[in-house]
Amino acid sequence: MANFNPLQGHVCALIILIGCITTYLSYKRKSAAYGEYFPNGTNISVTNLKDAKMFKNYRNYFKIPNLQNGSSYNDDIYILGLFELSTKWGVREEGLSELAAANLAIEHVNKFQILPGYSLKLMANDTKCDPGVGVDNFFHAIYSNKVVLMVLGSGCSNVTESLANIMSYWNILQVSYGSTSPILSDRNRFPLFFRTVAPDSSHNAARISFIKHFGWKMVATFNLSQQPFQLSSNRFVRELEASDVYCVAMITFSMENYKEQLRVLKERDTRIIIGGFSEKMAPKIFCEVYNLKMYGKDYVWILQDQNGIWWENSKECNTEALRKAVEGVVLVSDYNYLSHNETAISGISNIEFEEQLNISKINVSKHAPQTYDAIWTMALILRESTLCKHSGYLTKFNYNNPDMVKKFVTSMASLKFIGISGPVKFDGADRIGNSILKQLQNGNLSTVAIYYAENGFLDFECLQCSNIKWHGGETPIDQRILKFRLVTIPKLAFFVVFGFATFGIILSMVLLYFNLHFKKRHAFKLSSPRLNNFVVFGCILVYLAVVFLGFDQGNAFFDINQSHLCTIRVYLFSTGFSLTFGSIFAKTYRVHRIFTYSATSLIKDKLLKDKQLIALICVLLIIDGAIVLLWIMVDPLKKTLKDLPIEINLENKGLAYQPQVEVCRSENTTGWFVVIYSYKGFLLIMGVYMAWETRHIKIPSLNDSKYIGICVYSVVSSSTVVLLLNFLSDYTTVSFLVTSLSILASTTITLLLLFTPKLRAVLSESDGENSIAQSMGLKIEYNTRRFLIEDHREVLYRIEVQNKVYKTELETLDKEIARLEQLLKSSTADSTGKDQVCKGIVFLPVPISSQFRASWPSTHSNGFKNQFLSEKELHEPPNEQKLKICDRLKGFFGSIPSMWMFNFVHEKTIGDGVDKNEKRETKSFPEGCIRSEIIEMSPIRSAASYEVGRY
Repeated sequence: MANFNPLQGHVCALIILIGCITTYLSYKRKSAAYGEYFPNGTNISVTNLKDAKMFKNYRNYFKIPNLQNGSSYNDDIYILGLFELSTKWGVREEGLSELAAANLAIEHVNKFQILPGYSLKLMANDTKCDPGVGVDNFFHAIYSNKVVLMVLGSGCSNVTESLANIMSYWNILQVSYGSTSPILSDRNRFPLFFRTVAPDSSHNAARISFIKHFGWKMVATFNLSQQPFQLSSNRFVRELEASDVYCVAMITFSMENYKEQLRVLKERDTRIIIGGFSEKMAPKIFCEVYNLKMYGKDYVWILQDQNGIWWENSKECNTEALRKAVEGVVLVSDYNYLSHNETAISGISNIEFEEQLNISKINVSKHAPQTYDAIWTMALILRESTLCKHSGYLTKFNYNNPDMVKKFVTSMASLKFIGISGPVKFDGADRIGNSILKQLQNGNLSTVAIYYAENGFLDFECLQCSNIKWHGGETPIDQRILKFRLVTIPKLAFFVVFGFATFGIILSMVLLYFNLHFKKRHAFKLSSPRLNNFVVFGCILVYLAVVFLGFDQGNAFFDINQSHLCTIRVYLFSTGFSLTFGSIFAKTYRVHRIFTYSATSLIKDKLLKDKQLIALICVLLIIDGAIVLLWIMVDPLKKTLKDLPIEINLENKGLAYQPQVEVCRSENTTGWFVVIYSYKGFLLIMGVYMAWETRHIKIPSLNDSKYIGICVYSVVSSSTVVLLLNFLSDYTTVSFLVTSLSILASTTITLLLLFTPKLRAVLSESDGENSIAQSMGLKIEYNTRRFLIEDHREVLYRIEVQNKVYKTELETLDKEIARLEQLLKSSTADSTGKDQVCKGIVFLPVPISSQFRASWPSTHSNGFKNQFLSEKELHEPPNEQKLKICDRLKGFFGSIPSMWMFNFVHEKTIGDGVDKNEKRETKSFPEGCIRSEIIEMSPIRSAASYEVGRY
């Protein structure tokens, strides 16, 4: 070891002394400089810098030229920084940028000697966005040999919430740079928590200012049923009420029922909607918004901007539909930038901040500026706490002393400075910062306004602001004043229908008179006049039902319960239909039965009388009454008001009219109408079937198949029109006119088709000639009115019958001859014996001449007086002239009975007359023989003669 020179020791000691003196003098000069700008005990906050010149000096001091590099620090103080540097998916680049921003802030704080005598250090760790990992890292730091004064972090709300729960036990202040959960605003649960990122609720002032700017007074909220969104919504509604804006509805939804809740929201007719839901739910919601047409010129959606382009792709609907739905949506978010030509407290601008981060190869987090400002917030609070205290005050911090952390909290309440993300100010735990409002225009976000929290100013004229665009170029309205208006049928339309119905009733009465007056004429008689009466009565009921169809509050000429009127309409329509078509189909059914059973020789037992057919119609009426009665008892019809499409006042868009129309409804109206329509439809089908089966009958008075087809076609067409108009009930007048006129037309067509051919036959006097004979080639003999058929098949059938009759007669004669011969052999013939034998003989009707043959009468038969043939030339004299039209009308209207004397006379059928006119002829036998009546055997009549005879 070299020997130590004493001179060298003295020189070293002198140099050390000079260095200490120099250091002391340098420190004194710095303290003098601090005292010049901020006297001892001054609180470094904008609230205490009321003098503008003093604030300017404060800002100028922190600029780079005025800050000196400090080279001597007494103590190190530590801040624990918890970042999300990685997740389960790998490295998180945004977390790296946040860490870089925190290190840059630490560098600037130490470089500018914000904490004289102290060096601020950052202990960083990775939470992996896991609460367990975050809390574990916190305790590792606590139990290390370094004292943690404050905690920075984290960016995940769940991690931050777990940490904030335990900070009060350790008396440590926590400042988050990225947790926006509204739960963290609860000062009772988290008294030592602050954050430099603005939560969703911090934008409430910006939203309310935007709403009031456009004069909206009524809004609605639509939030996901998760705690963060609900808490934010509750706070927003409280601030709305304080700002004199009414919240019409607060609707919450889950991931399963958002579609139903959107329909509820639409029914509320609220146009200004404040939405609160995640970025994942947004595409689903707006696809349903598109389906419900809740977008466009009538709706405004205001959402929280989550910095994602969620409207570009969706699995719920195509991209084009989603873009249409989100067009015009307003998004609110943090405005994390300084104003034009403005710098932060550290003297750097936003551009310089990004340059100094020196992380161009990774994505910069949107929370990087807030991370930088969080470090500066901690530094300024620590500085304010040390200005009035002695040196080394911060080094005496311990986890069991709550006094120091209380001073930190008090200082936070009054802190205000310009950070790299804009003005920093706290309201409780939350930062009150500027907000930016953007609007989706043609699929791109455009800035439309900036809200400055400092003075509550909403700026639509900022440099980067674009004009806000509304659909149609007009500002949407929040909610229209709705006035209800009852829509009634115009009196002109009602009286038009009433006139046609009255005409139909008069026509029915006239046709009823003709039916009664000419009921004995063949054209009417063969068509069953009794059943025709029922047809007319049914049509009259339908005409009356149409008149009642137009009765409403505007056209009711007498006081009547509207609900009872509904029942009356249904019963009149149902009964009228049954009477009309039930009678027509009953007549057709009788003709069908006659011609069906004629081939099986069962005509005599299978004929249907009028009474039987009337009983069948009564059964239909009983069914109608039972259905209507059951309807009234179980589910009565009631008069209700149906809302029609809203009509907007063109002069005042805030005023709308809600037209309402009276309709008859019950709980299950559709079901009851299905029962009635099914029952009536079955009746129509049966009628069409019978008309089809009887289509080949050539007797015009009997065969109504062609007319039935036309009637059914008109009824089905009318019913189809009525059913279709149920879907067009918005047009009340048109619906009433078309429905009424279609029913009137089909009813009138039915009447005319039934009676016009008969009236034409009566007027043309063709009824005097037997239309049956003309249509079927039949000839009538005058005495017996039996029919001859010229059809060769019928002639062949007649010959076969005659052959059987002759054979039977021959067999009978042979037996009689044998018996007589036996008597002759066993008797001693004398005169007395002859008389006795004659008395025992029963003479059979032997056809001696053609007059008594068992055959069909013909034009060549002898022994008949006043022979008559149905040929036209035999009825009319050769030179007889036809009656003039005046003579016909005179005969037509002659001997008119009173219209009010309806005598329903029981008509005797032609067949009955034929049976009574059958003649009995007797033969005289030789004297001494007993006279015995010989009944002429009538030939077997054809089916056609019997059929017509029964009518």
